[in-house]
Formats: sequence, structure tokens, C-alpha cells
Amino acid sequence: MKSVKGFTLIELMVTIAVAAILIGIAVPSFRGLIISNRINTQATEIVDALSFARSESIKRNRSVVLCRAATAGATSCTSGSPWVNWVVLAGNEVLRQGTINTFNNSVRVTSTLTNNRVSFRGDGLARNGNAIITGEQRFTVCATSGPEPIRRISFGAASRVSVTRLTGTCS
Repeated sequence: MKSVKGFTLIELMVTIAVAAILIGIAVPSFRGLIISNRINTQATEIVDALSFARSESIKRNRSVVLCRAATAGATSCTSGSPWVNWVVLAGNEVLRQGTINTFNNSVRVTSTLTNNRVSFRGDGLARNGNAIITGEQRFTVCATSGPEPIRRISFGAASRVSVTRLTGTCS
């Protein structure tokens, strides 16, 4: 009699059941990883924009502003929330513009800055209006889908920018 090679129906069903269990465990972890990476990316872009504005203010020895913009092509500052577009200005000259990827409104960026702007003078110190920022002012990058990772971007001594990892809900 000839031997037939292959899987029995029971072996195939057990394999599919094990695969389904593994996928059920992996998908939520993968979702959390994707959200965390999105938040990290947006926090890094804000830190880069802050660093650029600060370095330009020192290089030019004049005031440079990073602020929220109404549209991607805007050349002036706008108050409001959340941040989606931003612009770096030296007087009326646009130095850089950017758009924050909200990933279909799953990521939100807000700030506690007055009029959603931070200015750096030639000394490189961050100011909110005329007051030097000492840590109370910050950006928050968070996921809108519930308790997820949060990145808080704060100003420290000598306008040093730091990113703190928190967990909670997006406010």
C-alpha cells in the first residue's frame, strides 16, 4: 500500500488555533508600538523645530519665533489648539515651515504657551512674551485613543529642551 504524505484535518486545525492565539496576543502589542512610534516621531519633530529656532536666533543675533500657523503655507502666527502647522519666523522672514502628522486625528499636539508661540532672542533663551521660560510652559504630544504614552516637551535652565515620557489620557 502506498503511503500518503500530508497533514490530517486535526493537525491543520490545531495549527490554525495556535496561530490565532499568537495573533490575538501580538496585535494589541503591535498597535501600542505603532502609537508610541508616532508620538515619538512628532515629539522629535517639535524638538528639532525648537532647536532650529534657537540656533537661528543665536546665529542671527536677533529674535526668532516658533509658533502655531493656521495652514501649511501660512507666513504668520495664529493662536488656537491643537497644533497642526507651525512656522519659524525671523521678523517677517519665513525660515522654516512644518506640518504635524496627526495620523487621521489619532495624535494631538498642544501647548501651554501664550498665543502658541515661543521666541528666542540672540542670547538663545526661550521667552513666552517677555518672560524667560523656566519650565511651566510645555508642549504635549499624545494619542487620542485612550490611555496611551504621552510625551511632554519642557523648557529647562538656559532653555534646554527635555522630553518626558508619561502615561495617561490625552487632554
